[in-house]
Amino acid sequence: MFCGTYEYYAKYRPSVPEEAVQIIVEHFDIKPVDRILDIGCGTCQMAIAMDGKCNEMVCLDSDLEMLKQAKGEIERVNLKQKIILVNCYAEDLINRKNGLGIFKLATICRAFHWMDQNKVLIDLDSLISEDGGIAIISDGSFWTGEEEWQHAVKKVVQKYLGEERRAGKGIFKESPEPWENIISRSAFSVVESKEIEIVRTWTVESIIGWLFSSSFASPKYFGNRIKTFKKDINETLLSINPGGIFNEHDYFNLILASRPRK
Repeated sequence: MFCGTYEYYAKYRPSVPEEAVQIIVEHFDIKPVDRILDIGCGTCQMAIAMDGKCNEMVCLDSDLEMLKQAKGEIERVNLKQKIILVNCYAEDLINRKNGLGIFKLATICRAFHWMDQNKVLIDLDSLISEDGGIAIISDGSFWTGEEEWQHAVKKVVQKYLGEERRAGKGIFKESPEPWENIISRSAFSVVESKEIEIVRTWTVESIIGWLFSSSFASPKYFGNRIKTFKKDINETLLSINPGGIFNEHDYFNLILASRPRK
């Protein structure tokens, strides 16, 4: 689904805010000796954000090429904690239990919507220590953004790729119910949600880069029309702001879940 996006994903996906990291660390009392499992790690934005907060992070992704890109990012920033990259589907967690060990925390950043959520939650019950939990992290998409320029960008994407939001070879489907409800039925039934307001500044280059990092506007979808698409996006954005700078008001959403106290 993310074939052809890897370099764009590493370069143009926004980092996880420090405030979000601090909330997670304090909520789960993460210590420098703890181990964290990051599921659907992408190019390790979560591991980079958690630098120095734990002893070890096992970063799991089903896409081997994404992990190769992640390895380069980890080497570039020289993280303090130990990083282990594992090529594995989230749904295969239970089959890897003996090799993975036990963790204080599992993080899922910008990836929960791609998973068999109920199965992953069941499997995590045997991988997370009794005093630990899970943190689901998400933020907005240009597809659903409310800024004028985001609406304009979406229309250009639809002009080339169709009205519906793509997801690889298929169509993206929204979750039928809030994630909090799904999680509350799992072993991690004590659920708390937090929202962090953020403002981002984008350029024409970074907007196009973010689009090419996504599952709905991967460069491969455009074929020989990719230069025309980039020109179209560029002209559309500059017609809105000739200065080429665009602000986005967004929210970083955290779902923090743990087991009931005995």
